[in-house]
Amino acid sequence: MQKNTPEICLLGGYGDVGLRLAALLHQHTQMHIVLAGRNGPRAQSAARDIGPRCQGMALDVGTADAAARLTEMALCINLTEATPPELAASLVAAGTHFIDSAATPAYVAGLARAIATVSAPRATAILQTGLAPGLTNLLAAQMTREHPKTRSIDILIQMGMGTHHGAAATQWTLQALAQTYPMKWNGAWQEVRTGANTRTFETDEGPVHAIGFAFIDQASIARDLDLTGARTFLAVDPGWMTRVLRGLTRAPLRGLMRRYSAPLTRIMQRGPTMGGTGTRLALEGLNGTGEVIATRSLTGGPQADITAEVIAQAVIALQHPSAPVKTGMQPLGAVLDPATITARALGVSRPGV
Repeated sequence: MQKNTPEICLLGGYGDVGLRLAALLHQHTQMHIVLAGRNGPRAQSAARDIGPRCQGMALDVGTADAAARLTEMALCINLTEATPPELAASLVAAGTHFIDSAATPAYVAGLARAIATVSAPRATAILQTGLAPGLTNLLAAQMTREHPKTRSIDILIQMGMGTHHGAAATQWTLQALAQTYPMKWNGAWQEVRTGANTRTFETDEGPVHAIGFAFIDQASIARDLDLTGARTFLAVDPGWMTRVLRGLTRAPLRGLMRRYSAPLTRIMQRGPTMGGTGTRLALEGLNGTGEVIATRSLTGGPQADITAEVIAQAVIALQHPSAPVKTGMQPLGAVLDPATITARALGVSRPGV
Protein backbone atom coordinates (compact mmCIF):
# COMPACT_ATOMS: atom_id res chain seq x y z
CA MET A 1 0.00 0.00 0.00
CA GLN A 2 1.43 3.40 -0.94
CA LYS A 3 0.95 6.49 1.18
CA ASN A 4 -0.57 9.57 -0.46
CA THR A 5 2.51 11.63 0.43
CA PRO A 6 5.71 10.08 -0.96
CA GLU A 7 7.74 10.72 2.16
CA ILE A 8 10.75 8.53 2.87
CA CYS A 9 12.50 8.23 6.23
CA LEU A 10 16.14 7.19 6.51
CA LEU A 11 16.76 5.73 9.97
CA GLY A 12 20.36 6.56 10.81
CA GLY A 13 20.21 8.87 7.81
CA TYR A 14 23.06 11.22 8.68
CA GLY A 15 25.71 8.50 8.49
CA ASP A 16 28.01 7.95 5.51
CA VAL A 17 25.69 5.75 3.43
CA GLY A 18 22.62 7.73 4.52
CA LEU A 19 23.96 11.05 3.26
CA ARG A 20 24.98 9.55 -0.08
CA LEU A 21 21.59 7.84 -0.40
CA ALA A 22 19.67 11.00 0.48
CA ALA A 23 21.60 12.95 -2.17
CA LEU A 24 20.74 10.32 -4.80
CA LEU A 25 17.06 10.29 -3.89
CA HIS A 26 16.89 14.08 -3.86
CA GLN A 27 18.55 14.23 -7.28
CA HIS A 28 16.62 11.47 -9.03
CA THR A 29 13.15 11.56 -7.43
CA GLN A 30 10.55 14.06 -6.25
CA MET A 31 10.14 12.33 -2.90
CA HIS A 32 10.32 14.16 0.41
CA ILE A 33 13.21 12.81 2.46
CA VAL A 34 13.50 12.71 6.25
CA LEU A 35 16.86 12.05 7.93
CA ALA A 36 16.10 10.57 11.34
CA GLY A 37 18.40 9.90 14.27
CA ARG A 38 18.86 10.58 17.97
CA ASN A 39 20.81 13.78 17.29
CA GLY A 40 18.14 16.15 15.98
CA PRO A 41 20.41 19.16 15.30
CA ARG A 42 22.84 16.97 13.39
CA ALA A 43 19.99 15.51 11.32
CA GLN A 44 18.65 18.98 10.54
CA SER A 45 22.06 20.33 9.57
CA ALA A 46 22.69 17.36 7.25
CA ALA A 47 19.26 17.78 5.68
CA ARG A 48 19.91 21.42 4.84
CA ASP A 49 23.02 20.35 2.92
CA ILE A 50 21.00 17.84 0.88
CA GLY A 51 18.35 20.24 -0.44
CA PRO A 52 14.90 21.77 0.00
CA ARG A 53 12.96 18.47 -0.05
CA CYS A 54 15.01 17.04 2.81
CA GLN A 55 14.42 17.62 6.51
CA GLY A 56 15.93 16.33 9.75
CA MET A 57 14.03 14.71 12.59
CA ALA A 58 15.06 13.71 16.10
CA LEU A 59 13.97 10.11 16.64
CA ASP A 60 14.95 7.34 19.02
CA VAL A 61 13.85 4.07 17.42
CA GLY A 62 13.76 2.44 20.86
CA THR A 63 10.96 4.63 22.22
CA ALA A 64 7.30 3.70 22.38
CA ASP A 65 6.14 6.45 20.00
CA ALA A 66 8.59 5.59 17.19
CA ALA A 67 6.10 3.39 15.33
CA ALA A 68 3.35 6.02 15.42
CA ARG A 69 5.69 8.64 13.99
CA LEU A 70 7.04 6.39 11.26
CA THR A 71 3.77 4.90 10.01
CA GLU A 72 3.04 8.30 8.46
CA MET A 73 5.87 7.61 6.01
CA ALA A 74 5.49 5.85 2.68
CA LEU A 75 8.76 4.01 3.19
CA CYS A 76 11.44 3.59 5.87
CA ILE A 77 15.03 2.71 5.03
CA ASN A 78 16.86 1.18 7.96
CA LEU A 79 20.57 2.02 8.12
CA THR A 80 21.11 1.19 11.79
CA GLU A 81 21.01 -2.10 13.65
CA ALA A 82 19.60 -0.27 16.68
CA THR A 83 16.12 -0.51 15.11
CA PRO A 84 14.08 -3.18 16.96
CA PRO A 85 12.78 -5.93 14.66
CA GLU A 86 9.34 -5.46 16.22
CA LEU A 87 9.30 -1.88 14.92
CA ALA A 88 9.98 -3.11 11.39
CA ALA A 89 7.11 -5.60 11.69
CA SER A 90 4.71 -2.91 12.92
CA LEU A 91 5.56 -0.68 9.96
CA VAL A 92 4.89 -3.43 7.42
CA ALA A 93 1.62 -4.26 9.17
CA ALA A 94 0.54 -0.60 9.06
CA GLY A 95 1.35 -0.05 5.38
CA THR A 96 4.84 1.51 5.42
CA HIS A 97 7.39 -0.17 3.15
CA PHE A 98 10.61 -1.22 4.87
CA ILE A 99 14.08 -1.65 3.32
CA ASP A 100 17.04 -2.82 5.40
CA SER A 101 20.76 -2.83 4.61
CA ALA A 102 22.18 -4.77 7.58
CA ALA A 103 24.86 -7.42 7.09
CA THR A 104 24.98 -8.99 10.59
CA PRO A 105 23.49 -12.52 10.42
CA ALA A 106 21.81 -12.49 13.85
CA TYR A 107 20.19 -9.09 13.33
CA VAL A 108 18.89 -9.89 9.83
CA ALA A 109 17.50 -13.19 11.10
CA GLY A 110 15.68 -11.31 13.86
CA LEU A 111 14.15 -8.91 11.36
CA ALA A 112 13.01 -11.78 9.14
CA ARG A 113 11.38 -13.61 12.07
CA ALA A 114 9.54 -10.51 13.26
CA ILE A 115 8.23 -9.53 9.83
CA ALA A 116 7.15 -13.12 9.12
CA THR A 117 4.76 -12.93 12.09
CA VAL A 118 2.69 -10.22 10.36
CA SER A 119 -0.42 -12.11 9.27
CA ALA A 120 -1.81 -9.48 6.90
CA PRO A 121 1.03 -7.24 5.70
CA ARG A 122 -0.04 -4.02 4.00
CA ALA A 123 3.43 -3.13 2.69
CA THR A 124 6.60 -4.73 1.36
CA ALA A 125 9.76 -5.52 3.30
CA ILE A 126 13.06 -6.04 1.50
CA LEU A 127 16.06 -7.10 3.57
CA GLN A 128 19.72 -7.53 2.58
CA THR A 129 19.85 -4.47 0.33
CA GLY A 130 23.30 -3.08 -0.44
CA LEU A 131 26.64 -4.39 -1.65
CA ALA A 132 26.97 -7.53 0.48
CA PRO A 133 24.33 -8.61 1.11
CA GLY A 134 22.38 -7.36 -1.87
CA LEU A 135 24.33 -7.00 -5.08
CA THR A 136 26.32 -10.17 -4.38
CA ASN A 137 23.07 -12.12 -3.95
CA LEU A 138 21.73 -10.83 -7.28
CA LEU A 139 24.95 -11.72 -9.09
CA ALA A 140 25.06 -15.20 -7.54
CA ALA A 141 21.47 -15.86 -8.62
CA GLN A 142 22.28 -14.67 -12.13
CA MET A 143 25.32 -16.96 -12.24
CA THR A 144 23.28 -20.04 -11.32
CA ARG A 145 20.67 -19.20 -13.95
CA GLU A 146 23.30 -18.82 -16.66
CA HIS A 147 25.34 -21.83 -15.46
CA PRO A 148 22.84 -24.38 -14.05
CA LYS A 149 25.60 -26.84 -13.07
CA THR A 150 26.92 -24.40 -10.47
CA ARG A 151 26.80 -26.09 -7.06
CA SER A 152 28.87 -23.68 -4.97
CA ILE A 153 30.07 -20.08 -5.21
CA ASP A 154 33.06 -18.21 -3.80
CA ILE A 155 32.85 -14.41 -3.59
CA LEU A 156 35.63 -11.84 -3.17
CA ILE A 157 34.94 -8.34 -1.87
CA GLN A 158 38.01 -6.12 -2.02
CA MET A 159 37.77 -2.58 -0.65
CA GLY A 160 40.31 0.20 -0.93
CA MET A 161 41.47 2.10 2.13
CA GLY A 162 42.29 5.19 0.08
CA THR A 163 39.21 6.85 1.58
CA HIS A 164 37.80 6.83 5.09
CA HIS A 165 34.81 4.53 5.30
CA GLY A 166 31.84 5.55 7.45
CA ALA A 167 32.12 5.17 11.22
CA ALA A 168 29.32 2.60 11.40
CA ALA A 169 30.83 0.44 8.64
CA THR A 170 34.30 0.66 10.19
CA GLN A 171 33.07 -0.33 13.64
CA TRP A 172 31.00 -3.17 12.17
CA THR A 173 34.12 -4.52 10.42
CA LEU A 174 36.19 -4.39 13.61
CA GLN A 175 33.47 -6.14 15.60
CA ALA A 176 33.11 -8.81 12.90
CA LEU A 177 36.76 -9.73 13.38
CA ALA A 178 35.74 -11.26 16.72
CA GLN A 179 32.64 -13.07 15.48
CA THR A 180 31.62 -16.45 14.13
CA TYR A 181 29.07 -16.74 11.35
CA PRO A 182 26.93 -19.43 9.66
CA MET A 183 28.26 -20.86 6.40
CA LYS A 184 27.42 -23.86 4.24
CA TRP A 185 30.19 -25.75 2.47
CA ASN A 186 30.31 -29.27 1.00
CA GLY A 187 26.64 -29.61 1.84
CA ALA A 188 27.07 -29.03 5.58
CA TRP A 189 26.16 -25.98 7.66
CA GLN A 190 28.83 -24.86 10.10
CA GLU A 191 29.69 -21.98 12.38
CA VAL A 192 32.97 -20.44 11.23
CA ARG A 193 35.24 -17.92 12.89
CA THR A 194 36.15 -14.83 10.87
CA GLY A 195 39.61 -15.33 9.37
CA ALA A 196 39.60 -19.12 9.76
CA ASN A 197 39.23 -19.58 5.99
CA THR A 198 41.63 -17.99 3.53
CA ARG A 199 42.10 -18.19 -0.20
CA THR A 200 43.68 -16.39 -3.13
CA PHE A 201 41.70 -15.02 -6.07
CA GLU A 202 43.38 -14.47 -9.42
CA THR A 203 42.45 -11.07 -10.85
CA ASP A 204 43.52 -8.94 -13.81
CA GLU A 205 45.83 -7.06 -11.47
CA GLY A 206 47.39 -10.16 -9.94
CA PRO A 207 46.59 -12.44 -7.01
CA VAL A 208 44.46 -11.10 -4.17
CA HIS A 209 44.72 -12.81 -0.79
CA ALA A 210 41.48 -12.74 1.24
CA ILE A 211 40.01 -13.97 4.51
CA GLY A 212 36.60 -15.51 5.18
CA PHE A 213 34.37 -12.84 6.66
CA ALA A 214 31.05 -12.56 8.51
CA PHE A 215 28.83 -11.29 5.69
CA ILE A 216 25.32 -12.74 5.78
CA ASP A 217 25.11 -13.03 1.99
CA GLN A 218 26.94 -16.37 1.93
CA ALA A 219 24.29 -18.02 4.11
CA SER A 220 21.33 -16.61 2.17
CA ILE A 221 22.95 -17.41 -1.19
CA ALA A 222 23.49 -21.06 -0.22
CA ARG A 223 19.98 -21.36 1.22
CA ASP A 224 17.97 -19.45 -1.39
CA LEU A 225 19.77 -20.95 -4.40
CA ASP A 226 19.90 -24.48 -2.93
CA LEU A 227 23.67 -24.73 -3.31
CA THR A 228 26.04 -27.08 -1.55
CA GLY A 229 28.04 -24.08 -0.42
CA ALA A 230 28.79 -20.37 -0.63
CA ARG A 231 31.68 -18.43 0.91
CA THR A 232 32.38 -14.70 1.05
CA PHE A 233 35.93 -13.42 1.49
CA LEU A 234 37.20 -9.93 2.32
CA ALA A 235 40.40 -8.28 1.12
CA VAL A 236 41.57 -4.70 1.50
CA ASP A 237 43.91 -2.56 -0.56
CA PRO A 238 46.80 -2.29 0.32
CA GLY A 239 47.15 -6.06 0.54
CA TRP A 240 49.32 -6.09 3.66
CA MET A 241 46.35 -4.75 5.60
CA THR A 242 44.48 -7.98 4.84
CA ARG A 243 47.22 -9.86 6.69
CA VAL A 244 46.85 -7.41 9.58
CA LEU A 245 43.10 -8.05 9.71
CA ARG A 246 43.66 -11.79 9.83
CA GLY A 247 46.10 -11.36 12.69
CA LEU A 248 43.47 -9.40 14.61
CA THR A 249 41.07 -12.37 14.41
CA ARG A 250 43.33 -14.46 16.65
CA ALA A 251 43.01 -14.73 20.41
CA PRO A 252 43.46 -12.60 22.46
CA LEU A 253 43.37 -9.80 19.85
CA ARG A 254 39.84 -10.57 18.70
CA GLY A 255 38.62 -9.91 22.24
CA LEU A 256 40.23 -6.48 22.10
CA MET A 257 38.49 -5.79 18.78
CA ARG A 258 35.14 -6.54 20.38
CA ARG A 259 35.84 -4.46 23.47
CA TYR A 260 37.51 -1.45 21.88
CA SER A 261 35.85 -1.23 18.45
CA ALA A 262 34.40 2.24 19.16
CA PRO A 263 37.67 4.01 20.15
CA LEU A 264 39.58 2.17 17.43
CA THR A 265 37.03 3.42 14.90
CA ARG A 266 37.60 7.01 16.02
CA ILE A 267 41.36 6.55 15.66
CA MET A 268 40.98 5.10 12.16
CA GLN A 269 38.67 7.95 11.13
CA ARG A 270 41.43 10.43 12.00
CA GLY A 271 44.30 8.34 10.62
CA PRO A 272 45.89 8.43 7.17
CA THR A 273 44.31 6.82 4.12
CA MET A 274 46.20 4.29 2.00
CA GLY A 275 45.69 2.14 -1.07
CA GLY A 276 43.00 2.63 -3.67
CA THR A 277 39.48 3.97 -3.22
CA GLY A 278 37.53 1.49 -5.33
CA THR A 279 35.73 -1.80 -4.79
CA ARG A 280 36.26 -5.11 -6.55
CA LEU A 281 33.80 -8.00 -6.68
CA ALA A 282 34.78 -11.41 -8.03
CA LEU A 283 32.57 -14.49 -8.16
CA GLU A 284 33.57 -18.05 -8.99
CA GLY A 285 30.98 -20.73 -9.70
CA LEU A 286 32.06 -24.33 -9.11
CA ASN A 287 30.41 -27.56 -10.26
CA GLY A 288 29.90 -30.66 -8.16
CA THR A 289 33.52 -31.77 -8.50
CA GLY A 290 34.95 -28.39 -7.50
CA GLU A 291 35.86 -27.27 -11.01
CA VAL A 292 35.44 -23.56 -11.75
CA ILE A 293 32.85 -23.29 -14.53
CA ALA A 294 31.92 -19.58 -14.30
CA THR A 295 33.60 -16.37 -13.22
CA ARG A 296 32.57 -12.75 -12.92
CA SER A 297 34.77 -9.78 -12.07
CA LEU A 298 33.52 -6.24 -11.45
CA THR A 299 35.09 -3.02 -10.26
CA GLY A 300 33.50 0.19 -9.06
CA GLY A 301 33.81 3.12 -6.72
CA PRO A 302 33.78 3.28 -2.90
CA GLN A 303 31.69 0.74 -1.02
CA ALA A 304 29.37 3.39 0.40
CA ASP A 305 28.55 4.73 -3.08
CA ILE A 306 27.66 1.25 -4.34
CA THR A 307 25.51 0.50 -1.30
CA ALA A 308 23.67 3.81 -1.66
CA GLU A 309 23.05 3.24 -5.37
CA VAL A 310 21.60 -0.23 -4.80
CA ILE A 311 19.25 1.05 -2.09
CA ALA A 312 18.23 4.08 -4.17
CA GLN A 313 17.29 1.91 -7.13
CA ALA A 314 15.32 -0.41 -4.87
CA VAL A 315 13.40 2.59 -3.50
CA ILE A 316 12.64 3.92 -6.98
CA ALA A 317 11.46 0.51 -8.18
CA LEU A 318 9.35 -0.11 -5.09
CA GLN A 319 7.61 3.25 -5.39
CA HIS A 320 7.00 2.99 -9.14
CA PRO A 321 3.23 2.72 -9.72
CA SER A 322 3.55 0.66 -12.90
CA ALA A 323 5.46 -2.15 -11.18
CA PRO A 324 3.55 -3.15 -8.03
CA VAL A 325 5.39 -5.52 -5.69
CA LYS A 326 3.73 -8.11 -3.47
CA THR A 327 3.29 -7.24 0.18
CA GLY A 328 5.20 -9.03 2.93
CA MET A 329 8.83 -10.01 2.79
CA GLN A 330 10.22 -10.06 -0.75
CA PRO A 331 13.76 -10.64 -2.12
CA LEU A 332 15.75 -7.80 -3.63
CA GLY A 333 15.46 -9.57 -6.98
CA ALA A 334 11.71 -8.87 -6.95
CA VAL A 335 12.44 -5.19 -7.70
CA LEU A 336 15.94 -5.10 -9.20
CA ASP A 337 17.43 -6.71 -12.29
CA PRO A 338 21.10 -7.66 -11.75
CA ALA A 339 22.24 -6.45 -15.16
CA THR A 340 20.66 -3.03 -14.70
CA ILE A 341 21.87 -2.42 -11.16
CA THR A 342 25.36 -3.69 -11.98
CA ALA A 343 25.65 -1.17 -14.80
CA ARG A 344 24.56 1.64 -12.48
CA ALA A 345 26.49 0.69 -9.34
CA LEU A 346 29.73 -0.63 -10.83
CA GLY A 347 31.77 0.83 -13.62
CA VAL A 348 33.47 -2.25 -15.09
CA SER A 349 32.11 -5.76 -15.52
CA ARG A 350 34.04 -8.72 -16.87
CA PRO A 351 32.11 -11.99 -17.11
CA GLY A 352 33.90 -15.19 -17.92
CA VAL A 353 33.26 -18.89 -18.41
